[in-house]
Amino acid sequence: MNWFRFGNPEFLFFLWVGLPILILLLLFGLHMKRKAMLLFQSNVRATHLKRQKIQAVLLMLSYLFLVIAIAQPQWGAKPETVAERLDVMLALDISTSMLATDNNAIRRLTRAKDVMSSLLEQLEGDRVGLLYFAEASIVVCPLTSDVTMLREFLAAMTPETLVHSGTRIDNAIEIATDRLIFDQSNLTTGTDSSGQKALILFTDGEDHGTDAIAAAKAAKREGVHIYCVGIGNPDKPVPIPLPIESAGYKRDINGQLVLTALDADYLYEIAKVGNGNYYHVNEGTTQLTTDLARLEKQKFRVRSDGEYQERFQWFVGLALILLIGELLIQKWINRKRRNLS
Repeated sequence: MNWFRFGNPEFLFFLWVGLPILILLLLFGLHMKRKAMLLFQSNVRATHLKRQKIQAVLLMLSYLFLVIAIAQPQWGAKPETVAERLDVMLALDISTSMLATDNNAIRRLTRAKDVMSSLLEQLEGDRVGLLYFAEASIVVCPLTSDVTMLREFLAAMTPETLVHSGTRIDNAIEIATDRLIFDQSNLTTGTDSSGQKALILFTDGEDHGTDAIAAAKAAKREGVHIYCVGIGNPDKPVPIPLPIESAGYKRDINGQLVLTALDADYLYEIAKVGNGNYYHVNEGTTQLTTDLARLEKQKFRVRSDGEYQERFQWFVGLALILLIGELLIQKWINRKRRNLS
């Protein structure tokens, strides 16, 4: 029977062993009661024996239903439920300019990762993906609800592994948009509403591409809202450390220090065209999560995956009703005895 099963079938052992023992004990008890009553009267009234038998049957059925309840009977698929979630792609700039430090000793990369980690706590229950970008972009983690796995990917990105020069924000937007659309259409079933999608860029805004604005407009047409989190200081350019700190700072072909500063205006323009907003990293994630909450979430049906519904409550209820019935009969018998005496 593939429509019915027991969650703990091993407890049925108490049914096959305990029930016969209980029946024998009840029959023995009825026999001893009848024998005791015959010592004081010539015969036993049939109605009294009938009540005793009814009590015995109620006790046996109560035991039967309690054992079945403990064995955890299950049948019927769990009903589908409707839930909501937002699809978000986090894009982290891993170009060498993210190794720079601005007003403090914290690298831009470290600051970005800290804020992203904080944001993941606010996005619990939504699907989040992770993309790294520099001169090229790669989705290191597709949309998932596994926050632990996302944190592991973030932790794996360290200054020692960051060796990419140049940044193409347009490519990051294009790859992220394609992935958001692909994952939404392939990883969901029973979707009632496609909902809106979000791309959050964590970058200092330095861009060696030429079409970031056009890419943001194209993403907007696909229902993707672009938010930019600026990392760095827009007013004070700073040198770029090389991945190996002892090697000094990055220099151009003429031996001059290469300086980097946050391009907040450019990121604001990308966000505005992408129907999103711009934030500086020092603002934290409060306003960003507030803006994300305004987006229309994707509605989807949560399937039962073949799981059965628990039905033990019915058997517990039946056992309690029968036990109460047996107690009421016993109480009625005792009251009648007192009236006769």
